[in-house]
Amino acid sequence: MQKKLQLSLLSALLVSSLQAQNQYTLQNIEVTSSQGTSIKKKDVTDDVTIITKEEIEEAHVTTLNEALHKLANMAMTQNGGPGTSSSIYIRGMSSKRILVLIDGVRYNNPTAIGAAAEFSQIMLNDVEQIEIIKGAQSGVWGADASGGVINIITSKAKQGTHAALNLEYGAYDTLQTSLMASYATKKYDLLASGTYFDNDGFSAAGPKQSEASYGKRYDDLGLEKDSYTNQSLNTKLGYNFTDNDRIEANIQAINSLVNYDKGAGTSNDSSIPNTYLQNRFYTLALKHKDKLNDILLQYNLSTFNRDVTYVDFFSGNPATSNYKGSVNEVKIDDKISYMQDSFVRVGTSYQKFKQNEITANTDKSYSAISAFATNYNKFQFFAMNKSILTESLRYDKYNNFDNSFTGKFGIKQFLHNDLYISANIGTGYNTPTLGQLYGQWGANPNLKPEKSLTRDVTFGNDTVWITYFNNEIKDLIDYDWTAGYIQTTGKSKFKGVELGYEDFYFDSLGIKALYTYLEAKDADNKNLARRPQQQLDVNLNYYLSDTIDFGVNAQYIGKRYDAADNSGAQTGKYTVADFVANFQASKKLSFYAKINNITDKYYQTVDGYETAGRSLFVGLKAKY
Repeated sequence: MQKKLQLSLLSALLVSSLQAQNQYTLQNIEVTSSQGTSIKKKDVTDDVTIITKEEIEEAHVTTLNEALHKLANMAMTQNGGPGTSSSIYIRGMSSKRILVLIDGVRYNNPTAIGAAAEFSQIMLNDVEQIEIIKGAQSGVWGADASGGVINIITSKAKQGTHAALNLEYGAYDTLQTSLMASYATKKYDLLASGTYFDNDGFSAAGPKQSEASYGKRYDDLGLEKDSYTNQSLNTKLGYNFTDNDRIEANIQAINSLVNYDKGAGTSNDSSIPNTYLQNRFYTLALKHKDKLNDILLQYNLSTFNRDVTYVDFFSGNPATSNYKGSVNEVKIDDKISYMQDSFVRVGTSYQKFKQNEITANTDKSYSAISAFATNYNKFQFFAMNKSILTESLRYDKYNNFDNSFTGKFGIKQFLHNDLYISANIGTGYNTPTLGQLYGQWGANPNLKPEKSLTRDVTFGNDTVWITYFNNEIKDLIDYDWTAGYIQTTGKSKFKGVELGYEDFYFDSLGIKALYTYLEAKDADNKNLARRPQQQLDVNLNYYLSDTIDFGVNAQYIGKRYDAADNSGAQTGKYTVADFVANFQASKKLSFYAKINNITDKYYQTVDGYETAGRSLFVGLKAKY
């Protein structure tokens, strides 16, 4: 009865708002990760969420996981403060099944736990926009994209000389400094940006709900602080040697040191465990564009180096391990335009994933040769409204796994003005990672690839929309703390409803609300752990004048359990709110202040790991 009532209320809100005139819309923004090429958001059949540069700057979120959690209605869990390991879920599908790209380069670490992207390590100082494409995208991007794609697009150099500086200081002795400088002419362009983040932090380990001290913070309990430092650098070079031909080279580097604890609970508080990360991302690309063709030849290299200091389980003494991994990728594709507003994109790629083991001569790797094609049509029959049709197919030939054939199909029909209905279906293929197969923690060499099927239907317009999704994963790979990586035979199911509302009132008040209802169950019909059944995010922005604005982000997390089958601690049923104020002193100088967790709410996303209390930060931004 409760579910029916919720859906009835959502439907009523949708119908009452369908004719609203939306001035607070992102429909003209281009999306590049849906079909592997730029398309306006309103012309994409996929369910897409865009986080713009303006949203990031107004909310002053620092890391990728913070932006996804607060601005995109994505569920998140984290084992402590800044820099500690975190998990992001798209419609209940975990980080391992989400492909993360930074300017087209793969960020998923084959040596990390579950090969998930390290969301908490990505700083947002020079990000132009973040695209979240939901549903299986293996038909376009291959493995690691069975649950969706997160594409991070960094800033480009603009004509002339430009520079920007950001300084922020606040709670937990947090200091953040970022600087960006660029220069561009019609012939060439270059950009360099860097971020330094330093934070004393708080204890990662906190009291479990089973402990009598639950509800007390680390300083009341005398637990030590777990600090975090991040140094990130991004450089981009481009040269236009003709009007149609261009060469680009990008280098991104992330160095970070994160301190954490031995595990959940106050008894695991320790000054020993830490991880030093050195991640590098390189791109070299040749581009040619004319009236018919848009050709890209690109080489990408991602390297990951982790030095881990931990407490040996048997001796209790410090021990060290080193993990090195890399992803090499060469691809060529061509977007061929035909008719009006139609194209076919075809291409091929080679990928090699490698993990260097600690012991000599035990390096592990696998590779894939792929061919892919996408067809896109936008058309209008007689007096009917616009229709959009997309089909994508991909074949991946692996040397270590069964070959895969994946695809996706999407359709979008505009009914009246911006009112539309869209539907998507896609298949996914997710290979077990080298860390899962051969790593030191719970490795299982008998794992086989997952296969998935995702479906969604959306009805709405630019102002309000409702989506129903129904996804399946066959032979889901999961982690059991007693057995390591295991494979569940059968189909795990993820289904639910998403509702969105976005509008602008009186030329001064922006409102954005995103709601998700989720049912995530394994093949035995048991609820999966750490996925909230409900999540509601409301963002309000009030523009008092051309120079002053205020923002509030409030988030409700519904019922969520720390272990499968609704067992373990209840880590949901709470509301957290943040506040931010911006003051534009001049065209080149602005100041801001933000308060996270205004009410000083005590909560945990993972049982036995701390979250931040009320936190005040102040900062300034200057640009030239």
